[in-house]
Amino acid sequence: MTTHTLEQAINNLTKEIQMNHFSNVKDIDNKLAEIMAFNNYLVIRPLARLLEDNAQNDEAIFSIIHSIESFDDDVYIHEIINEFPYLVSKSPYWTTILLIRILNSDIARKCIIEKVSLTTPAIKNSILFLLQRINEEKPKCSEKIIPLMRAVNTI
Repeated sequence: MTTHTLEQAINNLTKEIQMNHFSNVKDIDNKLAEIMAFNNYLVIRPLARLLEDNAQNDEAIFSIIHSIESFDDDVYIHEIINEFPYLVSKSPYWTTILLIRILNSDIARKCIIEKVSLTTPAIKNSILFLLQRINEEKPKCSEKIIPLMRAVNTI
């Protein structure tokens, strides 16, 4: 592997996605492996910003999500919720998936509930938007949604 900076590795992935619109999963996985070799949580936000609802290949998007989720929940959730206001407008489908995945983990769910009090109104509004979407699409998830909704609304 050619030695290069983390920024170069992220730029290479971004270019791959722009050129091939998520069609080459193997190349995306290879570029993600290069990025993740840096073991730097600062990749979470730039990777999250690559999510696109109209991507040609869901497998490529899940590769990005799994890379983001590989970090400690405390770090991952802090970084990802700060991107929610941007992601809700750019990629509401995949942002909803991200939140569902957080809600489905007891540890991650507790973590996001604790962190929501430290967020901005824009982040809280984006979380409420996502929770409403989840509730409409998956009403059986209400037991997982309600504690976070209360945390967002009471602050």
